[in-house]
This record gives sequence, structure tokens and C-alpha cells, in this order.
Amino acid sequence: MSEIISIPTTSTHGGATYYHVAIKLPLRSLTVQRRYSEFEDLVNGLCDNLGINVKDFPYELPSKRINWFKSNTQNIISERKAELSRFLNQAIRDSTIQNSALLHKFLSLPVNFRFNSNLFNNNVNESTHSSVLSLDEGSIDESNWLEVLRVLRFSIQDSDVSANNAKIGDKIQIRDKINKLFQPCFVKLLSTLNGKLKKELPTDEFSRRQALLKEIQANLQHLVSTSRRVLGGPKETKDTVGLSNQDLLQQQVQIHRQQDQEVEQLRMIISRQRQIGEMINAEVEEQNAMLDQFNEEVERASDKVQSARNRARNIL
Repeated sequence: MSEIISIPTTSTHGGATYYHVAIKLPLRSLTVQRRYSEFEDLVNGLCDNLGINVKDFPYELPSKRINWFKSNTQNIISERKAELSRFLNQAIRDSTIQNSALLHKFLSLPVNFRFNSNLFNNNVNESTHSSVLSLDEGSIDESNWLEVLRVLRFSIQDSDVSANNAKIGDKIQIRDKINKLFQPCFVKLLSTLNGKLKKELPTDEFSRRQALLKEIQANLQHLVSTSRRVLGGPKETKDTVGLSNQDLLQQQVQIHRQQDQEVEQLRMIISRQRQIGEMINAEVEEQNAMLDQFNEEVERASDKVQSARNRARNIL
């Protein structure tokens, strides 16, 4: 189930804790700060509109009474963030109250915005956004240029949030979206603006859209940085996709150092083998000299034996 609302952080002002309520809508994201007492006021107001008692409201807020002496403050705030987030996500899925003026005011939603069942289906949203981002350049004109821009901005922001804690497989998918959808769509918007729309738009509107594209470009570059690689770089692998450019450079330097060490070790082994070969060669030459000397002595002994035999025959 898709979570539209989250409470990632809090802040403290004047001794009061403010919960940062982040709302992720199809074409934009926004954040509002609310105190716990404002959540209570929301429940009271909704109950008044429904004509029911607060205790009969189907979605509960976290308990206000806390034993501060037995609890850790940070743990309490973390638990409250999770419970308040769950409370709001339940409320916006309830068709009875999801589009009430009180709830929309509490969340600071756009005037014409309405919650509906399709909003909570990620697959539907992703399919719709992909079809918008894949439009041919010829299909983009004044009537839908801003709509395509909003979808591109939301898709980049949504992927940026996902990339922070994404696993390797998810980062590869984000990289595919950047290369196959986001970057080509940005190029088409830029080309259309500088082409057929340049003559149609007033100067101030043209400048405004140029500024919007620069913002999109900055968001896209940030997403590329978050997904840890530069556009147009070498093909990603599972070993490199999780590394930043600096990490990749350090890895390459380390690999080169390791290779240099291995080459040095190989050089030392070859040098040692050469020394051993030279020692063996010297030993063989010494043994050959000894064999030559032995052969000479054998020949001299044979000559002496032959001479003795000749003298013996003469005596007989």
C-alpha cells in the first residue's frame, strides 16, 4: 500500500514540538509543520462535522499522557511520528473524511485537489507518468508543456527520495529511468520551448519557463549525484553502482596500488629465480671442471697401467 504522508523529522520552537508532515502528491510534494494539539483540534472538528463523539472516531491519535521518567524523549518522538503518520494515512483513505475542508486545510492542500482511490496505487501512477514522459516531441505543445514539466519534476523528486536508501537493484532501475525517461524528456521540453513555443509565448512567460527548466536540470543533476554516477558514464555493475565518483576513484587507485604491489612481488620472485639459476649454473660449471680433472687423472692412471704391463711382458 502506497504511503502518501510521512513525518520524517521534527523541530522544537518555544518548548513545543512541531511534526514535519510531508505529503507526496502526483505532481508536487509539500511539507507542513503541525503541533500535537493541532492534531487534536483536527479530530475534534471532524467529529463535530460527523456528529459523533471523539471516542467514537475510528482512527486514534497516540496517547498524550507520557511517563517521561520511564521513557526516552527521542524514542517517544519517534513513536509519535510513526503513529501520527499512520493516523493521517488512514484518514485520507477514508472516503467519508478524505476530502473534508478541515483535513485539506490541516494538510495545506491545493484548492482544487481531491483524494481518490487511484492516488494510492503506485503502479497506476508510474504507468501514467511513464506514458507522459515518453511523449514524442511533436506531441508536446502549449496545451500540455507545463503538465509534462510537472510530471517530470514529480518523478525526479520521487526517485530522489527513493535513491537515498535504495538497494543496488533499485539504483540500477533509477539509473535506467534517468537515461531512458528523465533525460530524454528534459531534452524534448527544452527543444520544444526553444523551438515552436519561443514564437508563441510572451517574453516574460518564456523566461519563466526557462527558469523552470533550469530548476528541473538542477534536480536531475542532484538525482544523478544521489544515484552515484555521472550521466553517460560506463556501464554500471553491482560492484560499482553503490559508489560515488570519489569512492570509485579511490577504488581504482587502490586497485592500481595492489596491482603495482603484485608486479613488484613478481619482479622479486623472478630476480630470486635468476639468482638461483646463476648459482645452479656456477655449480654445474664447477662439477664439469671436477669431471674433466677426474677424466684426466683416469687417463694418466690408464697410461701408467699400460706402461707397467709392457714392462712385465719384457721381463717374461
